[in-house]
Amino acid sequence: MQRWWALFFISLGLLAACASTPTVVEVTRLVPGTTIVSTATPVEVEIEVTRIVTETVTEPVITERPSPGSAERPFQLLFAPVVDTAVISSRAQLLADWLTQQTGQQFQVGILDNEQRVIDLMCAAPTETIGFLTAVGVALANQQCGAQVVSTAVQNNGLSWQAGMIVVRRDSAIQTLADLDGKRWAVPSETSVPNNYYFQALLEAEGIEPAEIISVPGDNTAMLAVLNGEVDFATGTYWPPILPFEQREWVFGEDDPEVWRQTGVSPSRSGIGFVVVLGRPENGGYRVRDARSGVFDTARDIFDETRILTLSAPIPADSVAVGGNFPFGLAQQLGPLLAEFAAAEPCAASLCALDFYGWLGLETAVPTSFDPLHFVIDTLGWTDEALLLTED
Repeated sequence: MQRWWALFFISLGLLAACASTPTVVEVTRLVPGTTIVSTATPVEVEIEVTRIVTETVTEPVITERPSPGSAERPFQLLFAPVVDTAVISSRAQLLADWLTQQTGQQFQVGILDNEQRVIDLMCAAPTETIGFLTAVGVALANQQCGAQVVSTAVQNNGLSWQAGMIVVRRDSAIQTLADLDGKRWAVPSETSVPNNYYFQALLEAEGIEPAEIISVPGDNTAMLAVLNGEVDFATGTYWPPILPFEQREWVFGEDDPEVWRQTGVSPSRSGIGFVVVLGRPENGGYRVRDARSGVFDTARDIFDETRILTLSAPIPADSVAVGGNFPFGLAQQLGPLLAEFAAAEPCAASLCALDFYGWLGLETAVPTSFDPLHFVIDTLGWTDEALLLTED
């Protein structure tokens, strides 16, 4: 019995000893996807992290713009309202339809408020615009955005140009332009390029200043003013004489403006109202057509008492121009095409109609013929639409 109790007390001691000494257990936390690392000894571990980023990329959708001359983007035939807009719309459409038939391209008629607006649109859309302009308008469009002339109209007098002249008395001491300095000048139209603005630019460029510039109502009054000594010189419209039919046509810059004077015969009135020298041209004579012929019936001595001092440069008639970036190939075709149209029957109901432009025809333009307009614009400092208020 004593032995059993001894063993019992020994067991109790052992149990007490175990309770007083705690057991340290190292716990390692498992993180999925990582290596187990003991916290007893810290170790630096590189963990590769892959991040999936979703981005939305918007790519522009490029739509091809219709080409000039297509149904969606027709070439524009642009007009200023020189006559009733309904007349322009109907008569110009005949040209548009004809050009479509000839080229396979589409054309559309456009009528704007004035000529400057035509130029503005030609500058804004230089690849698809065709403008019907005055000579001044062509020069301004060229200076503003490189528009190029393709055709020039043949007027009802058979000319594709116009000119002015300076007339003085035959007994005057005025022999050169320099002699006009300090003299009195009668101007028949202040808004005319050949009769006023060109000579203003010419005199200014030569340093010549008239003593007085007198505005008068028309060529007739101007011619009578110089004949009667009311002014020292006058400007007026110059149309060249028609030469005898068996000869050639009068040539600007080569023939004398009064070539008929070589006959030594004074002009007279023909039976049908023309001013002629030695009869009508079909009979071997000359027909005189400058501004003095307008007062011949009231002043029969007008040709004997006055003479032409000089002419202006030839100023082109109304013309057709294309935008600065107009397709080159079609631009090259337009001149001959428009000349062909003007010579054909449809023109009589279109550009050649008397209630529209009344042109006799169209001829391929010569760009250098517009140099006198550039001279006027540059010399007088006109670079805006002010010059478009002029008349031809």
